[in-house]
Amino acid sequence: MHRPRVWDRIRRTASPASGEGQAARERSGRRRRWAWLAACASAVVAAAGCTGTLGGNGEEQPGVEPPGANAQCAPRLARRIVLLTDFQFTNSVRTLLGDAAVRADQAPDERTKPFTKKGITVGTSLVHARLDRAAYAAESLEGRFEEVTGCAPDGDDTCARDFLTRFAARAFRRPVSATELEDLWEVFALGREESYERGVMLAVEAILASPSFSYRTELGEKGRDGVVRLSPHEIASELSFFLTDSQPDDKLMAAAESGALRDPEEITRQTERLLALPATRRSLSTTLLAAWGLSNLFGTEKDPGMFPEYGPALQASMFHETELFLDATLWERGADVSELLSSRETFANGPLAEVYGVEHDGAPEEFSPVTLPADQRAGLLTQASVLATLSRTDNTSVVARGLFVRGALLCLPKLPSPPETLADAVTDLLNADMTERERADVRAMNATCGACHRGIDPFGLMLENYDPLGRYRETLAGEPIDARGELKGLPGVAGSYANAVEFADAIAQKKEFAACLTRNLITYGTDDDRLAPDDCQVADVVEALPEGARTLPAIVKAIAMSSVLTDRTESEEE
Repeated sequence: MHRPRVWDRIRRTASPASGEGQAARERSGRRRRWAWLAACASAVVAAAGCTGTLGGNGEEQPGVEPPGANAQCAPRLARRIVLLTDFQFTNSVRTLLGDAAVRADQAPDERTKPFTKKGITVGTSLVHARLDRAAYAAESLEGRFEEVTGCAPDGDDTCARDFLTRFAARAFRRPVSATELEDLWEVFALGREESYERGVMLAVEAILASPSFSYRTELGEKGRDGVVRLSPHEIASELSFFLTDSQPDDKLMAAAESGALRDPEEITRQTERLLALPATRRSLSTTLLAAWGLSNLFGTEKDPGMFPEYGPALQASMFHETELFLDATLWERGADVSELLSSRETFANGPLAEVYGVEHDGAPEEFSPVTLPADQRAGLLTQASVLATLSRTDNTSVVARGLFVRGALLCLPKLPSPPETLADAVTDLLNADMTERERADVRAMNATCGACHRGIDPFGLMLENYDPLGRYRETLAGEPIDARGELKGLPGVAGSYANAVEFADAIAQKKEFAACLTRNLITYGTDDDRLAPDDCQVADVVEALPEGARTLPAIVKAIAMSSVLTDRTESEEE
């Protein structure tokens, strides 16, 4: 049976044998509860004490040198404490204690990991959810206690202390103070009253319930130039969560412990080492899928009368095609990222081959390499996963597809949402018996709508050759489809394009797509969604890449070598 979590057990202290019991029990319960509250608080406060902004004396650290590269690009993020997403929190629990420590219905699904923290609120529900997950993880040690801790179920306190000291340092991703350990021993002692194993499990629960596990710090040390550079342990954490969405591994922690991560060359070595790991490659590919919003595919529906073949199985096939495509293009071949938009090579099983109108060899459920018609398809932009995600239940959506190209692929400036006063007019327009180009023409003629839609609709109109499932078509209701796109006033991408294939082939060769992809990776690594491709934090990384060799590993290494991950200011700019 699942036992009460740590707070309940702290309140329920053992009863003294004599009649003085109630008062003594209350004093003991208060003492132990406040001891652990102090431990939780000190986990963050102790880390904050080395800074000027968040509790320190603000003195410069003479041993911290300003970074050599990109010194002219001033940091834009202030010192801060960063909340892990639920995805990262759960991944970290699993990294520390294994798959058994995560309840099956809470296991992280890489396909649906969030790209930003928008919508996450630090409130009662989040705190209780993480306390519950910490309790479940600790309880999972039953039956595998010795395997995980290295201590016998009835072992000695020395073994428990050794394990908990190591475990706390790994969980907190930094050295643990003597005060924190003393508070932790009190929690262990409380559980020890029931059994040795219970004492260790209660302490593990307390560690995972601590803010120092749910948060990582970016407090750093101020150098002589006034720039705050993250500590080696903070660099290790940021790099690891950027690349793997989980805790730093032993080698990365060792580099932090030795101080080697103060050296940019060591950061590069660690980045190269991590990039060689399949888990890192999979995580980075999933970050791109999250940036493009493709997990939304699993929430889409199509009119069953019009598209009876559409359902969970076909959705999964569409998504997996894009996963295989990224893996083959970015990792197996190490291609320039431009090939994400220009390649005609992809993967399909039987149902997807029917969508694409190509032959498929092998069993219907097996994926195999296929070459798509060069005049119909061009990379990611014309894949079924993208096109189906960005369509309505019974029709395509010029606006949704246009916003995807404008935002997710090119990172052009965001446009305002339509005024609420136009809600009825928008609904009427969607329900009108018109082609998508006719709807776009109506929007363009409206003074309120036209200013924005002229920067959206041309992108989506170029994709009108693809129906809501992504199947290629040249006519609609017996009439030829006009897929021309006229892009005006958009530096770098302006021009006339006959269709999506011509546009994708052209834009693949420009720096705008590589810059947007780089911006999305930096945004994920720093949680700074204000970045634009022409900001120096992004532009300097892109400029450092040789023409024709903008591979994903090269981009990630350039990000790691830049100051964007490691440098902060003392406080937010006014």
